[in-house]
Amino acid sequence: MRISSVGALLLATVISAQGQTYPDRPVRIVSGLLTGTSGDIAGRMLADKLTAQMRQPFIFENRPGANGQIAAKALKLQSPEGYNLLFTASSTMVTAPLTAASVGFDVFTDFAPITQAVAAPLYLLVNSELGVSTVQELLQYAKQNPGKLNYGSVGRGSVFHFQGDAMKVAAGIDMVHVPYAASSMSNIVADLLANRLQVFFPAYPAVRSALSTGKVKLLGVFAEQRLQQHPDLPTVKEAIPGLTIVPSWFGLFGPIGLNDSVIKRIELEVRIALRDPELVRKLEEGGMVPLGSSATEMTSQLARQMNEMKRVADQIGIRPE
Repeated sequence: MRISSVGALLLATVISAQGQTYPDRPVRIVSGLLTGTSGDIAGRMLADKLTAQMRQPFIFENRPGANGQIAAKALKLQSPEGYNLLFTASSTMVTAPLTAASVGFDVFTDFAPITQAVAAPLYLLVNSELGVSTVQELLQYAKQNPGKLNYGSVGRGSVFHFQGDAMKVAAGIDMVHVPYAASSMSNIVADLLANRLQVFFPAYPAVRSALSTGKVKLLGVFAEQRLQQHPDLPTVKEAIPGLTIVPSWFGLFGPIGLNDSVIKRIELEVRIALRDPELVRKLEEGGMVPLGSSATEMTSQLARQMNEMKRVADQIGIRPE
């Protein structure tokens, strides 16, 4: 027993020392997000803050493709020393495994969750020619005109697709899903402005400039409660109480086996970064919400969200292909 206790003490000392000395060289953050998207911007701002706080370069590298799966599989192959991390979206880790026959990784056995850094709530946006001003009016129009509303997404299984179909089921309405390519956000917005699409569920940065045209209108936000930066904008759940909110966040993962002390050091530094008023201001201007969850909270959230999205997938008939 004495030997075991001494061994455990030595191990704890080594672990603690790793956390204190980490990082002692540059850290690479690989991202499956497209350059210039809201998540990419948030990830780069966070990497810059970590570079300043931890006095080692945090190098942000985009490797987009296959809904973030290319970047995730690349991290899976790295050693768990904390010098290769993944910044990715909930669509990659929560909804993609429900739509693809094989994503090439398992969220719980191939990765070490570190923190859900920021939420990027989706907004309910409509073409102004519909003549609706509230979520309730949109639902009434949809019920009176079944199948006549088109909504766009960046592909089957994206959070936009899940949220649109979850809304259809909860509200008992019929809308037509129009999938676009993952890199076609600008095309979706253009078609919404031209009234070829009538409804869209974007993150705020994708449509901020479009709002100034008067051709589109914000009706609500897909969140559990109203956002601090848009206190007068109702949540969609206020009109559809039974609606499931599809998770839309960006977070950090490491390879499985990443040392607990390194995880705790990174999550602490992320929380410190997210207390910076200037960073918070920039995130909120981009429609995002700082989170900075612990690794334990993130693991619990992942399990809950995957179960919820599995239920939604079953309701709307999405099967892995």
